Amino acid sequence: MLDMEQRSHRIGLQAGFGIFLFAVYVVAAMTFVEQLPMPDLILDAFVQQVEEEGMIDAFAYAMRAILLGFFTAVVVGIPLGLAMGVNRFVEEFMDPYVNALYVVPFAALVPAFIIWFGTGLQVRWVIVFMFAVFPIIINTFEGAKTAPDNLLEVADSFNAGRLFKIKSVIVPHEIPYILAGLRLGIGRAVKGLVVTEIIVAVSGIGGILKAWSAAYKLEGVISIVLALMVLGIALPWLLKVIHQRIIWWDPSH
Repeated sequence: MLDMEQRSHRIGLQAGFGIFLFAVYVVAAMTFVEQLPMPDLILDAFVQQVEEEGMIDAFAYAMRAILLGFFTAVVVGIPLGLAMGVNRFVEEFMDPYVNALYVVPFAALVPAFIIWFGTGLQVRWVIVFMFAVFPIIINTFEGAKTAPDNLLEVADSFNAGRLFKIKSVIVPHEIPYILAGLRLGIGRAVKGLVVTEIIVAVSGIGGILKAWSAAYKLEGVISIVLALMVLGIALPWLLKVIHQRIIWWDPSH
C-alpha cells in the first residue's frame, strides 16, 4: 500500500512538473512569437511529417538500428564484463582499453564511420553499438568484482568449482548491475542514433530534420526532437519496469 502511494505521489509530481514546463513554453512562445512556434503548430508539423514525409517508417528504421546495435552490445558487453570480473588476466589485459574507449568522443568519429560503413543501416548499427556497449561492460564488471566475499568463502568451504561459483554466487549478484548497465546502455544507444541521424541527414529521421531545418521551420524541428525525447524516455523506462519485475530482493543483502 505504501509503495502504491509513493508511486502515485511520484507520478503526480512528474506530471505536475511536465504541465509546468508546458505552461512555461506556451508563455515563452506567446512572448517571442517569431522565435518559438506555438504547440498547435508543432502538432500540425508532426501530423504532416507522419502523413506526408514517412515519419513512421523513419522511426521504424531507427528502432531497427537501435535494437540491432543494442542487442549486439548486450551479446558482447555482458560476457566481456563478466570475464573481466572473474579472471584477473582478462581484467588486466582489457581494462585500460575499455576505459580508453569509453571516453572516446564517438560523435566526433561519426564522419569516419560514414566513410567506412556508408549512410545506411550498417553505420547506425555500428555507432549505436559503440555508444551502448561500454556502460554494459563496466557495470557487469563491477557486479562481478563486488560479489560477496562471505558467499564465495562458503562456496570454497564446500570445495565448489569455479563454474559453480560463477553460476550460483556471482551471476545472481550480477543481475542488478547488468540491468542497470542495460538501462544506461539503451539511453546512450538512442543518443548515438540521434547523433548519427543529424550528421548523416540523407534519409530517415535525419533527412526529415534536415528538410525542416533548411526551410527554417522550427516547429518541424521541435516535433522531431520531442518524438526522439519520448523514445529516449520510453526505452529506459521499459528496462526499468523489467528490472523491477525481475529484481524483487535487496541486492545489498
